[in-house]
Amino acid sequence: MSEEALDIKNKGLPETNLEKNTLKLALPAIGEMLMQTLLGFADMAMVGSLGAGAIAAVGLSDMPMMTAMSFFAAISVGTTALVARAIGASKQSEANEVARQSLILSVIMSAVFMILGLLLATPIVKLMGAEPDVIPISASYFKINVWGLPFMIITMIMNGVLRGGGDTKTPMYINGISNIVNIVGNFFLIYESRTVNINIPFIDKSISFFAPGAGWGVDGAGIATTFSRFVGFVIIVVILIKGSRFVKIDFKEKLKLNVDIIRRIFNIGIPAAIEQFLMRFGQLLFSRIVSSLGTVTFAAHRITMTAESLSFNAGFGFALAATTLVGQYLGAEKPKLAEKSGFIAVKMGAILMAIVGVFFFIWPDYFLMIFTKDKEILSIARICLRIVAISQPFLAAVMGFSGALRGAGDTRRVLVITLTGIWGVRLVFAYLFAIVLNWGLIGAWIAMSLDLIVRGTLYFFIFKGGKWKYVNV
Repeated sequence: MSEEALDIKNKGLPETNLEKNTLKLALPAIGEMLMQTLLGFADMAMVGSLGAGAIAAVGLSDMPMMTAMSFFAAISVGTTALVARAIGASKQSEANEVARQSLILSVIMSAVFMILGLLLATPIVKLMGAEPDVIPISASYFKINVWGLPFMIITMIMNGVLRGGGDTKTPMYINGISNIVNIVGNFFLIYESRTVNINIPFIDKSISFFAPGAGWGVDGAGIATTFSRFVGFVIIVVILIKGSRFVKIDFKEKLKLNVDIIRRIFNIGIPAAIEQFLMRFGQLLFSRIVSSLGTVTFAAHRITMTAESLSFNAGFGFALAATTLVGQYLGAEKPKLAEKSGFIAVKMGAILMAIVGVFFFIWPDYFLMIFTKDKEILSIARICLRIVAISQPFLAAVMGFSGALRGAGDTRRVLVITLTGIWGVRLVFAYLFAIVLNWGLIGAWIAMSLDLIVRGTLYFFIFKGGKWKYVNV
């Protein structure tokens, strides 16, 4: 066990300097997401250089994958909440056993989903509305990524174990390494062998070198992604076996299902899984509405989504901090500090995301032109990025408060709010604005922003109400 874990176990959770403690947990997660976003920018720019068809093929494949991931929220959310409670209550052996059980479940479930994905790849991308010329590219990319699905799922859930214990640094390192491997793989697998010229700024010189390449295009990007997920999987498993962080998984003990712990995981996790599925499936239908507007429009949508992901960094980091702190303080029977830490995390996230939103609104082209110089795509994407810039503080509230409620194990209210926002606002108004009123992609992004405003407001009142403090996990 690390010194940080022993410090929490022996001295208890800090009751002062909550802002400092929140930042300590959030900053590594923000750094992780920032690195992931920047490398995601590079990934999209590499794929984007192959044309709008390649961008659409990757986008149409990614959405079903993200929808499938929602089923694993039943393990991930329940595991993180229970580990946080156990660490807060200084029950180390319980935290270790929760991690063991979640690993067993994730291996079984991910293997089933991998087989289904391989069998149904082409029907899935057709269902997403892929145009005929995009279907074979998208289906091939989807199949390649499905091979890496178990690695991605196990890594995600085990990173949640570490975060529940208060370790946000290790997941940052793991995802950072994985993403670097992905970009390097893209460099050698997407393109043909070629001579690369790099201009060195300020000194007016350039260097040239020969770079070997496989020339596999979109498939190359899929192979690089799958291998990078395998690397992350190996690292996290080694760390948990050694037990050098907050939690240790002992494989010397007989691997058997612990019914009581599994029941507790799913008691929290099943509403979270339903919520995540409804959210992802709603997003998938939203993407289906957008894809019906044409390949160029969908490419503009994907590029805008990738650019907007830069603002997710702060929200993601502070949401993770809220999940960990709320769970641990409730485990330590300090509900007032749990509430205070949740509000602090949301406030910090909202400030940073509002700042990023200002940049989106004033200088959208600086973010969008990383991926494309196509004037037709940029003319649409520019307006969409400005629209969503206005809703960034509400997105911070959505991410932060939902993270806090998950840390408390109150996943049922998160489910209700998600259902209200995604299905009652986003999809209804996206269809109305984009299709019925013929506003196109701009109408769809207005609907998305309305959804964020509604959900952010609802979360504020639910969290302030305080019923989540009394949820039994």
